[in-house]
Amino acid sequence: MSTKLYAATTITAAFIALSTFATCVNAQGEGDVEAKFVAMLQNATLRGSWAPVQQNQLGAERGNDSYRIARAEKKPDGSWSIVSVINARGQQFEFPIPAKVRFAGDTAVLMLDNVRAGQGKANWSARVMFFDDVYAGRWWETANKEHGGTINGTITRSAP
Repeated sequence: MSTKLYAATTITAAFIALSTFATCVNAQGEGDVEAKFVAMLQNATLRGSWAPVQQNQLGAERGNDSYRIARAEKKPDGSWSIVSVINARGQQFEFPIPAKVRFAGDTAVLMLDNVRAGQGKANWSARVMFFDDVYAGRWWETANKEHGGTINGTITRSAP
């Protein structure tokens, strides 16, 4: 291969790689991608199943798992709040859960790190992926990774 042809091929390959990288970087925090994530979780019900994970073994799947989300809010500092709806003592409460959200192209990845997310004294960590009204992920008690599991299901929305 001639030096000129090799240089041209290398430059073309570098340009393609940089273009692809720029597209991925632009997707991170891109308004349209974030707006779709916010719309997906507006008045949403996540319904699916979960399975325990203990000693690196996946246990039997258990159905009828559901979570209600009022909304997802991006804060000025770039962090997020996922506002869940909890029923307690015959009343509904909104419970904001601090989170990080990153985007892999058009797919949102929600990250919880050592967050109190509900009643009780435990803090939780999780990685949950959202795309096209479907979610899937892994959660665990921060202090005891043996207490955790996987979740997956679909997302529907209702009127406020």
